[in-house]
Amino acid sequence: MLPITAGIIPFGAVMGSVAADAKISFFNSAAMNLLVFAGAAQLAAVDLMTKNSSSMVVIATALVINLRFLLYSAALSPVVQKSSFLTKLTCSYFLTDQSYAAMSANEDQFRSSAEAIRFYLGSCICTATAWHVSVSAGYAFGNFAPASWSLDYAVPLSFLALVVPTLKNRRYVVVAVFSAITSVLLNGMPSRTGLIVTALLAIGLAAVLTRKSGRHA
Repeated sequence: MLPITAGIIPFGAVMGSVAADAKISFFNSAAMNLLVFAGAAQLAAVDLMTKNSSSMVVIATALVINLRFLLYSAALSPVVQKSSFLTKLTCSYFLTDQSYAAMSANEDQFRSSAEAIRFYLGSCICTATAWHVSVSAGYAFGNFAPASWSLDYAVPLSFLALVVPTLKNRRYVVVAVFSAITSVLLNGMPSRTGLIVTALLAIGLAAVLTRKSGRHA
């Protein structure tokens, strides 16, 4: 989890400093961390709040940004389908980009669903701890990293470090390259829906490639 944590810390510091600049109380900032627990959605929500947007616009924007978690949860559902309701609830609450990335990058190493869940919850604890501590520090001290350090690049780089090892064959590479190009082309779509459209198109491409591979096998 060390590469991922390195990306979470500056991200959380930015979130905390943005909340402080927006005159959101520390209590409300901490409550948003606990209830929303989704960095990109929180940043977008705070930005809209400072522009006096309506509550419905703020909520709708956050929901659109978080639609990607439907894809993550669908991918994780086979792992937890036989678990208790409390385990499912805990796993769903802590689901983040980082915990899902760590889980998918190591899925071939798990000998059972129980082992996979333990690994997943361990990654969740690391992610949540780093996020809450860095947001609190950012709120208290401002964005303590100088802008010249460009630490915002640590976020995508930490994901890149996890994605590359999962590119195990040509199909994976094709889907990854397609997703990267499409996400850039669709970046200007309204309400940040480009990411959702890219994900759906990439899923469709992966399904087609998998079927073709199955026919040739």
